[in-house]
Amino acid sequence: MKRSLTAREWILLGVLAAVAAVSGYVMLFYLPVTAQRDAARDETELCQLQIEAAQLRLTEKRQMERELEELFAREESPRGLAAYDNLQSVMLELHTILADTRDYSLSFGTVDASQSIVRREISVSFTSDSYNAAKAVLQRLHGSLYRCMLNNITISLGQTADGLAAVNGSVVFFEYQSQS
Repeated sequence: MKRSLTAREWILLGVLAAVAAVSGYVMLFYLPVTAQRDAARDETELCQLQIEAAQLRLTEKRQMERELEELFAREESPRGLAAYDNLQSVMLELHTILADTRDYSLSFGTVDASQSIVRREISVSFTSDSYNAAKAVLQRLHGSLYRCMLNNITISLGQTADGLAAVNGSVVFFEYQSQS
């Protein structure tokens, strides 16, 4: 039973062969190459982002190194952090600084020792003869031997009968606790 194909059948077979060839090309060559190209583009973008982040970190590191060099190039060296449980030394320092005031009171908050940098908050209130005297005491507190930060400072002038300056606020002393 051999019969010859008609022209229409030959055309349909040609179209079928063309569709099969195009489908084979798309499935076996075009789609895998496109997927590889897209993956390479994504990887290139990721690498570019990582390079930019590394360059930014390098720039910041160099800036910090310059700042440290400038800091250590000064005549006086920067203050370090005192070792943890420095309360007795802090108390002596506070007494020395606050001795020039008329009176003072200290109230101790809880110590935040959850990290390697310990925060010891002390509420301070004192009375001095004038605004300039109060300012001098606050400057000595800020520049004390032990690293500290002044918080919520209020100065009330002339509130007392003598016209004295009353100061309220808190001082946070920082100490280093090694994590062992």
